[in-house]
Amino acid sequence: MAQVIEERPDKSPAREPGGVSLRAVGVGTLLVVWVNFWVTYAEYVVHASRMNISHFPVALFASFFVLTVSVALLRRYGAHFQLTASDLAVVLAMGMVGAMVPTSGLMGFFLGVIATPFYFATPENGWAEYFHPHIVDWLAPRDEGQALTWFFDGPPEKAEIPWRVWLTPIAWWLVLIAAIVYVSLAVAVILRRPWSEHERLVYPLVRVADELMEEPEQGRLPEFLRHRLFWAGLVIPLVILGWNILSFFWTLVPPVNIAGEWFYLARDFPRFRTRINFFTLGFAYLANLEVLFSLWFFYLFVGLEVFFFNRFGFKIKGAEDSWSSADPASGWQSFGAMAVMVFWGLYVARHHIRDVFVQAFRGSGERDRQEMMSYRAAVSGLIGGTALIFLWLHAAGMEFRMSAMWVLGSFIVYMGVARIVAESGLIYVRAPMTPQVFSVYVVGSQALSDASMTVSGFTYAFLSQGKGLFMTPLVHAAKLAESVSGDRRKMGITLMGSVLVGIVVCTVLTFYWGYENGAYNFNDYPFSGGSKGAFRTTLNKIQNPVATDWTRIGFLALGAGVMAAMIFLRYRFPGWPLHPIGFTVPLTYATINSVFAVFIAWGIKSVVMRVGGVTLYQKTRSFFLGMVVGYALGVALSFTTDWIWFYGQGHGVHSW
Repeated sequence: MAQVIEERPDKSPAREPGGVSLRAVGVGTLLVVWVNFWVTYAEYVVHASRMNISHFPVALFASFFVLTVSVALLRRYGAHFQLTASDLAVVLAMGMVGAMVPTSGLMGFFLGVIATPFYFATPENGWAEYFHPHIVDWLAPRDEGQALTWFFDGPPEKAEIPWRVWLTPIAWWLVLIAAIVYVSLAVAVILRRPWSEHERLVYPLVRVADELMEEPEQGRLPEFLRHRLFWAGLVIPLVILGWNILSFFWTLVPPVNIAGEWFYLARDFPRFRTRINFFTLGFAYLANLEVLFSLWFFYLFVGLEVFFFNRFGFKIKGAEDSWSSADPASGWQSFGAMAVMVFWGLYVARHHIRDVFVQAFRGSGERDRQEMMSYRAAVSGLIGGTALIFLWLHAAGMEFRMSAMWVLGSFIVYMGVARIVAESGLIYVRAPMTPQVFSVYVVGSQALSDASMTVSGFTYAFLSQGKGLFMTPLVHAAKLAESVSGDRRKMGITLMGSVLVGIVVCTVLTFYWGYENGAYNFNDYPFSGGSKGAFRTTLNKIQNPVATDWTRIGFLALGAGVMAAMIFLRYRFPGWPLHPIGFTVPLTYATINSVFAVFIAWGIKSVVMRVGGVTLYQKTRSFFLGMVVGYALGVALSFTTDWIWFYGQGHGVHSW
């Protein structure tokens, strides 16, 4: 499903000798530490915006923009410490992977989920009866010495962090996290060549970064800073957010409503939000027209399907969870479409994958010289890491038939979301279904033990808002590695180190602030509602057991069939207008928040392409790049204002 887009010739940064330099690793590590601190501090303490919800987190984007401009100024004035474009590619790759760790990325749900079943158990909710007998000793911390009570509520007086209670479960979970990260890295390495060189996916997020990293001629500013349209685009969101900041201080200043309102096209039709998210709008303009068209078209098409379901009283029995699509039937339909998209991509790459395995087992060949790790390391890591995941889940109490479905569902989610972002550049993408829902209804909760269901509840630790956890940033890191000359093998180790650095920073900060003010007072979704929701929905499935749900599987098969037909039509007829990606995520929370901005981007770009063609499009790209930068800087300015004047009572100006 590779796309042909209205794009300029590739202007990737020129390669510099030296591979992964020590200074790039040092700066990248500092960036990872800063972004993890900033995001965690903003949400847990200042109570400002959620800045790592998107696939290019606004906290990372603002920080990286400031870094690239600073580097450009250093180059211009001949400073000794400089970063090359190759160095910046390494820094950004580390930042993208490390930015997946804080709050809703990994650590918020992880720490919240493992602490929830004991602390929030009450006689009314029955968690002690249904969950506690099946939680093995190393799986979750207990409330020994009121360790969990003080973590959530805050201690009566200053107390030491009870590391003894936490270290054992965290250590065991780190084994599983390491396996998932390594498997994701291995897949990103194996699929880089077919996605980047054979199918020529566009990677719009990397293209935006290329413009920021491009090295100007000696003594000149970067090209994008010399465009008037860039500054015009930057001013609009920055002025609007600046005006809204004034309304924090003076109620007489009416804020500009860019958050939008919930809107219904008709009764029983799925809602959407009229949000003007300049981050969404700016990145969407860089996506392919047919992708943009398909997103809002399939929102309407599937919305019409749901409309008729509601009108005729058709409803699938049973409950999904809060992170699946708004309508169960459309969610299973979209998940079937995503599964076909993922496995079709593997089929297209089958010859390359075969060669990778041959080289891995024979230990010869030159095909992996430019990868972040050798094919032998990737294949052995893929096999060994997957086996470790199964063994870990079995040791925790999950039956093989459920762990097999959970791993399969996770693979579809991770690969599907990564493919969509790499091909379309959509900044907000959420899978249409969680692996937990997929595994429970395919196997049937009637056939599963309570221990399996309990462990299923714990696996929401990897929810990551349905964004595919580390797969998406690692796929983009593999693309960024193409801009690194020389030996790239150190990048794989560097990226794994970025995850570890982020985990250490977030764990220390979360416990420090938790045992100072109480994690429940973070007023942040993973701790205030998300973690409890994971176990509530799991308990609901235990108390209302069902057999294998063939109605849901039927909609999954329907979605798979429609996706297969669209892929065939797309390959058979070059002018086919509907991109299959639009059918995979039509009614997810991310889409219903973004579809209005996507529609605006599609309308503007359609007019631009019709009036001035590719030439006018290339000129106007600077305007929308400026819009993204201005919005990111505006969010940073809002945070700074909250930090100084509204500490602990911040304003959430940025989210989905």
